[in-house]
Amino acid sequence: MNKLEEFITKTKPSEKETKLLKDFYLFMETQSKVFNTPKRIAFIHEDVGHLTGGRYYAWFIASALATLGHSVTIYTNRQPVFAAEFKDYKKPRVAIAAMNARRLSMLDIRADVYMGSPIQGALCASRLGKKYSKPAFSLIFDPFPAMDKYIGRGAFVGWDEFLKNLRENNTNIISLCNAMSEYIYPWLKKSRSQVFPVPPCINSKVFDQRPRVYPKEDYVVFISRMVRHKRFEDAVSAVAKTNLRLKVISSVSGLNAQAIVNAHKMDKRVDWHWKCSDDEKFDIIAKSRGVIVPSAFEGYGIFVAEAIACGVPFIGYDYETFREIRDYAKADNVYLAKYKDPFDLSRKLKQAIGEKKYNPISKAFHFEAMMEALKNI
Repeated sequence: MNKLEEFITKTKPSEKETKLLKDFYLFMETQSKVFNTPKRIAFIHEDVGHLTGGRYYAWFIASALATLGHSVTIYTNRQPVFAAEFKDYKKPRVAIAAMNARRLSMLDIRADVYMGSPIQGALCASRLGKKYSKPAFSLIFDPFPAMDKYIGRGAFVGWDEFLKNLRENNTNIISLCNAMSEYIYPWLKKSRSQVFPVPPCINSKVFDQRPRVYPKEDYVVFISRMVRHKRFEDAVSAVAKTNLRLKVISSVSGLNAQAIVNAHKMDKRVDWHWKCSDDEKFDIIAKSRGVIVPSAFEGYGIFVAEAIACGVPFIGYDYETFREIRDYAKADNVYLAKYKDPFDLSRKLKQAIGEKKYNPISKAFHFEAMMEALKNI
């Protein structure tokens, strides 16, 4: 119940007065929305030389705002490696404004709204919003308190100035989902009116060009970067106890992944797909028996959404953002094992294979859903 409904319940106005109150409330709410009318948006964004979920998400945000009619300029240190994936989307203007990420924080730009992605881009957006008394938004992907809770890694070098700045001014936060927002409120000293969940979207323009039904093949898919908390070995171990193959889609490896595969005698049953396009990725997912990613921590987990979009089961650990994605899409083929329990993960994989819950494609995570979330800020 919002404040208007509470007021109506207490005061019991007439039907005519209630209608006038609701019309006025709707008018004021519409007027207060930042992205309700076209704005000049400066999006300060630091990029790296490989694909990361956060950078991909930031470009979708910029494209969604441009599609909504805003004049968006991305001020960055380099072109993204995944630029070709956005050929079907309305493109923001891109300005290579610095030769390295650190210099992005020193930019001075005039705009109606400032947005930035960590660290230096968001620091710049926060400072400029304060300097010019304009709305400012920082994208926060992985709140440190959540990281500390799940993987015992609650801070990174170089974030102190950025976090101090965020806590001391009125910069708003765009988070990935409700679950991560709960960690942001106390951590960054933000009210609930300053944190806006905007769930990531899949590359739906590529997705929608594909056939709607695929014959299934006997493999499951692991999709993620190769870092320790993704628990790649748990996935390999679970698949080794079946007669399935494992296809691995990744962009960068911080592990000796081949040694893990060899240790489980899976070297003849693993196929590697490095830096494949979204078109190839959806093809691999759609033909699979499911997606298995036993990650111990995610700011969101777009691979869950991609599995649901393709109608195939997802198998992972019982983790709060995975539950939120499942519940949002009302998906009945998400199999969550006991957290960090490889034996239960294996059981859940076998259950998913046996039940064969292949659902119709879902549009719950399409680009248009992200646009709608931004319109309501």
